[in-house]
Amino acid sequence: MKSLRWLIMVAVTFSLITTVPTETSAYQNPRALPDEWGQYGLGDPYVLKFNGYYYLYVSTRDTDDGVKVWSSKDLVNWSYRGLAATDPITHGAYAPEVVYWNGMFYMYTSPAGQGHYVLSSTSPTGPFNVVTGNLGKTIDGHVFIDDDGSFSFYHAGQGRIDAAPMSSPTSIGASSSTGVGMGGWTEGATVFKRNGKYYMTYTGNHVFSKGYRVDYAVSTTGPRSGYAADSLNPALISTEGPTVGLGHNTVVVGPNLDTHYIVYHNLEGPGVVGPLRHLNMDRIVWNNDKLIVQGPTTTPQQDPAMPTFYDYFDRTSIGSGWTNVNGGHWGIYNQELMWQDSIGDTTWYKQISSATSSSDYTAEFNTKEMKRGTSASPRYGATFSYTDENNYGVALLSSKNNRLATSFRINGVDQAWQTFDLPAGFDYTKWHSIRIEKSGTTFKYYVDGMLKGTRTANLGGGKIGVLTEDTHADFGYVAVSNDVNGSSAWDAYKPVPGTIEAMHYMKGGEGVAYHDTTANNIGGAYRTDAGDIRLNSEGLFNLGWNQTGEWYKYKVNVESSGYYDIDFRMATTMNGVQIRLWDGSTDVTGIIDVPNTGDWDKWQTVTKKGVYLNAGQRELRVEFVKGEADFSRMTFHKSAQVTALSDDFNDGNDNGWTRFEGTWAVENGEYSAGSSGPAKSTIGDANWADYTVEADVKMIDAGGDGGLLFRVSNPSHGTERGQNNYDAFQGYYAYLTTSGVNLGKMSYSWTFIKSAPQTYATNTWYHMKVVAKGANMKVYVDDMNQPKIDYTDNSLNPFTHGKAGVRTANKHTHFDNFKVSP
Repeated sequence: MKSLRWLIMVAVTFSLITTVPTETSAYQNPRALPDEWGQYGLGDPYVLKFNGYYYLYVSTRDTDDGVKVWSSKDLVNWSYRGLAATDPITHGAYAPEVVYWNGMFYMYTSPAGQGHYVLSSTSPTGPFNVVTGNLGKTIDGHVFIDDDGSFSFYHAGQGRIDAAPMSSPTSIGASSSTGVGMGGWTEGATVFKRNGKYYMTYTGNHVFSKGYRVDYAVSTTGPRSGYAADSLNPALISTEGPTVGLGHNTVVVGPNLDTHYIVYHNLEGPGVVGPLRHLNMDRIVWNNDKLIVQGPTTTPQQDPAMPTFYDYFDRTSIGSGWTNVNGGHWGIYNQELMWQDSIGDTTWYKQISSATSSSDYTAEFNTKEMKRGTSASPRYGATFSYTDENNYGVALLSSKNNRLATSFRINGVDQAWQTFDLPAGFDYTKWHSIRIEKSGTTFKYYVDGMLKGTRTANLGGGKIGVLTEDTHADFGYVAVSNDVNGSSAWDAYKPVPGTIEAMHYMKGGEGVAYHDTTANNIGGAYRTDAGDIRLNSEGLFNLGWNQTGEWYKYKVNVESSGYYDIDFRMATTMNGVQIRLWDGSTDVTGIIDVPNTGDWDKWQTVTKKGVYLNAGQRELRVEFVKGEADFSRMTFHKSAQVTALSDDFNDGNDNGWTRFEGTWAVENGEYSAGSSGPAKSTIGDANWADYTVEADVKMIDAGGDGGLLFRVSNPSHGTERGQNNYDAFQGYYAYLTTSGVNLGKMSYSWTFIKSAPQTYATNTWYHMKVVAKGANMKVYVDDMNQPKIDYTDNSLNPFTHGKAGVRTANKHTHFDNFKVSP
C-alpha cells in the first residue's frame, strides 16, 4: 500500500501545483542556588546568554536593594557573581531582565512595581547604573530585538500583555495591546523568533495562586500584534503535586546551540516577605510550529547537552585543537580570547578547528575588531563547512562597509559574494556573535541573534574556524553542534509521563533508529533519512506509510517503575491494523488493535492501559505489526486503578472532597453549592482513566447550570485574589440547564461541545450519569439506557485521565448520591 499512497500523494501534489544506555548526569527541579534571597528564593528568573556564558537574574526581596546575578556554562552549575546593581532604585526590583546591544548591557526592572527604569553596564555582572528616569509601564518589562535591529518593549497590561516600540534601548514609546491575555492578571512576557514567526510566552493568574501558569501565542505579522493563542494552552501548568504555581519564564537556547529551554519558578508558599519561589527548567521541543514543553518535571532529567566542539580559550596557548592556515600572528589573551594582529595585506589568516561537524549543524562565533587596515576590504569572522582550501564558506564582518559579507568556495571555484546590511551605528570594536545554521544546502546567517540572510550551496559538513583579512581581531567563545532547527530532540531522553512526537525517533539510521522498507522519505518533510514524514491536517508532522514490520525507536526517561497508560495518535483507512511497543527485546504491550478511522487525516486516540515500564533511560520501539497506519504522537500517563466510591452526604460532611470556588455545604444530607460565579468540588485520582460517574442533581435557581465533572486535572481556585477565572481546570463538564443537557471542555478556557435540548425544572431531582471510556463519553439523564449525548473527542488534546467532581455556575445547585465505579 505504500507505493499506492505515494502515487496518490504525487497526483494530489501536482493537482495542487535496545540496549539500555548508560545513565547520564541529571538535574532535578526545583533548584535552590547559593546566595539566593533568603525566604524569597529565585522568583521571575531571566537568563541571558553572552559569549558562551549564561547569566541568571531574579527578582529582589521586597526589603532589599540590589539585583543578584549568577553565571553558568551549562545551565546547571551556577556560580554566584554578586550584586550586579546596588543603586537604591533597585529596592525590591521586580523581574530584572538584561539585553546586550552594541557593547552595552541594559537592565530593565520595575522596583516594587512602581514603573520601569533602565540601568546599563559594560559587563553582564555589573555594576549597572541608572540611566533613565521612571518610564512607567506597570511591571515585568521585557525587550525583544527584531532582525532589523528594532526594539520592542513588553509589559503587563489590564488582563493582557501590552507592547511599545522603542526608538533606542532607553526610550519607550506608547503602548498598545498585543491581543494576548488570560482574562485575569497576565504578566511575564517573553518574545523570540523562530522560522519567521514570533512566539510569545506569558504567565497568568495571581503569583500566589497554584493555577499560575504559562501560555503561548504566535504572530506571523510582527512582534507587537497579530498574536493567536495556541489551542493546546496551557503550555506549562501544575496545580497539584510536588510543584505548583509555575510561571514567569524565560526561553533560552541551550549550550548545544539548538535546544530551547523554558526557565521558570514554582511557588513554595509565602516567605518572610513575599512569595517563596525556586528555579525550574525543562526542555522545549517542536513539531512544525508547535511549541511543546516536556514538563513540568520533578525527577532527574538529562543535563543540557554541550556542543560537539567548543572553546572558551581559557588557557595560555592556542593548543592542538586548532590548525593555522596561511600564518598570521596569533595568541591567547588573559585566558579568555584568541587574537590575530597582523594587518597590512589581504591574506586570509585562519585558525581551523580539529573537530569536524556532521552534514547539518549549528555554529557560533564571538568576535570583535581591534584595528583595521587600509585595504579595500578589511574583514574578520567565521569559516565553516571547511574541508580544505578549495571547499568552505565564510561569513565576515566589515566595519568599513557596515555589513555582513558571505561567500563560498566549492571545488576551488569562488562563488559570488552576497552582503547583508547591519544596523546603523554598529560598533565593531565591541563583541558581536555570528551564528550559522546549516540544514541540507541551506545556510542561515545571524548576527547578534538577528537573521540577516539565507543562501544555498552544495557543501556538506566540515570544520569550523575563524579568519581575518587586514584586521586585528579578537575571538571569544566558538562552538559547533551537530544539531539544527530542533533536531537535538531526536536523541534527547523525553520524560515519561509526557508526550512524544512520532517524528522525534532517535538518530542512527536504518536498523538502529528505525526500520523502513523504502530508501527515502516518501513524505519529503522534516527529516532527510528514510523515515516517511508528512505534514498533516492538524498542523503536525507525522510518520506515514508505516508498513508491516517497520519500526521506530524513541529515547525516554521513565520517572518511576510501574504501570502506565499510553495514548497513540493514529489514522488509517484499513481494517485490522495492529501495532505494539517494545522495551529492548521485551514486548511491553502485546498487540494493540488500531481501528479504521475512515481517512488518513481523521485522527483518533488509541489507548493501551496498564503497560509496565522500568524506571530510567530506556529505548522504546514502536512496531507496526500488521497493515498500514499513520502515527502522530504518543502520550504516557501514570496508570491508577479506579476505586469505586460513593457519597450520599448523610454523615453531614464532604470528607475526601476538595472545594474550590463558591460556597459549599452539606445540608440535610445533600451537597449544596451556591455561587454568582463558578463553584466546583473534586474527588478521586488524577490518574484515573475509564470510569462511570453519576449523581442526583437538583437546580434550585433558574439561570446558570449545574452538573458533573470528569477527567479533571490541574484544578485551581479560579476566583481567588480577584482573578475571576471560570475555567480553572482541565477536563470535561456535563451539565443541566432549564433548557437542556450540555457537554463542554475546559482547559483554562471554555470549549462548548454539544447539547441536547429538553426542558428541566428547578427544585426537581434528575439523575445524571457519564460513562467515559477512552476518548468517548456518554451523558445520560434519568434514562440510563439511552444517552442524551454520545461524543468522541478526536481533537489533538483529548483528556483521557482525571478526577471526578461536581460543578455549578451562577446557580444554587444540590447534589446527592454521588458515585464513581470502574
